[in-house]
Amino acid sequence: MLRIMVTCGGGFSSSALVTHLNQEAQEKNLDVEFVYKPFDFGGISGLVDTVDIVMLCPHLAHNAKQLAEKYPEKPFYVIPTRLYGLMAAEEFLEDAEDAIEGWKETGMNPFHFEGEQTAIRVMRTVSHRKWMASKK
Repeated sequence: MLRIMVTCGGGFSSSALVTHLNQEAQEKNLDVEFVYKPFDFGGISGLVDTVDIVMLCPHLAHNAKQLAEKYPEKPFYVIPTRLYGLMAAEEFLEDAEDAIEGWKETGMNPFHFEGEQTAIRVMRTVSHRKWMASKK
């Protein structure tokens, strides 16, 4: 089972998002568990060792490099803004799986897909995997 941490500034939007993602994942029998930890209230230490990837809400993009340096053993990924707003568990899971693989292959941390260095500028509304398949 893949464990994905979703974190935002105070935990308000990420806690609602994670509740929705876990419910949808259970309904669709996805092999994933989403957990959340508010960044502002105590940071992510203590929980980071229990997850496979940390997905940062778009407004924490400015913290991504610092966090990746502090926890180099975990991949960090900034969620594209549109994907964050759509809250689709399968899309989050696919991006997480692909980001983990990309991180393992390249060592890039925080990881981003080619051409997606700035999450707020990413216009896709599906996982990177599906978006690339649609371009073929």
